[in-house]
Amino acid sequence: MSNNHSDLDSKIQEKAMKVDMDICRRIDITARLCDVAQQRNCEDMIQIFQVLATPPSTLTRRPRKPASQTFKGNESDEPVSISESEESGNKEINEEMQRMLNQLRECEFDDDCDSLAWEETEETLLLWEDFPGCTLSIENQGDLQQEESIEKVIMDTESLFKSREQEYQDTIDQIELELATAKSDMNRHLHEYMEMCSMKRGLDVQMETCRRLITQSGDRYTQTHTHRDFEKRLIMIEVGWE
Repeated sequence: MSNNHSDLDSKIQEKAMKVDMDICRRIDITARLCDVAQQRNCEDMIQIFQVLATPPSTLTRRPRKPASQTFKGNESDEPVSISESEESGNKEINEEMQRMLNQLRECEFDDDCDSLAWEETEETLLLWEDFPGCTLSIENQGDLQQEESIEKVIMDTESLFKSREQEYQDTIDQIELELATAKSDMNRHLHEYMEMCSMKRGLDVQMETCRRLITQSGDRYTQTHTHRDFEKRLIMIEVGWE
């Protein structure tokens, strides 16, 4: 029973040692991978910045690098030591990383070329004249001349409209002045007419008074003349009787 326990303990210890060795080896491989990836990324970023710093005319497409050979595993059944397995694993990992980085580099370069070609098309929103030291092409100069002519026409039209508006405003002011003058004249004539109407009413009253006086004086004269004729006739009758 004790022998079985000791065998089990020894097996457990061996398994634990193997697990520890595997973990340590994996940690070392992961660190190697991180170092290689960081180094490759730094190199790629430097190359990308160099490409972007050069003008678009000097950009040339780099030839595609052939991918490295595919991963070949060790299929032999012979036992190998830990150092040899680590070296072979590191070599294979480096080759795989080199292949992947080459593919990524080629893909990134293609994307950059596409973006530059897109910027140089006519449908781009990027205006090259905004950059200092950029010479304008003949088409851009023609567009600028056309824009200047359009702006000149717009300015001339605006000035014409302003002059016409000023003329219309002057005419309106003149008409308003004439209307005010005519209104004052009409008020003055109305006042004079009212005065003349009042004078006419006064004259009518005076004429009616005079007419009444004349009528009354005529009646009195007729009555006096008739009385005198009657007295004369009476005197003649009396003298004739005598």
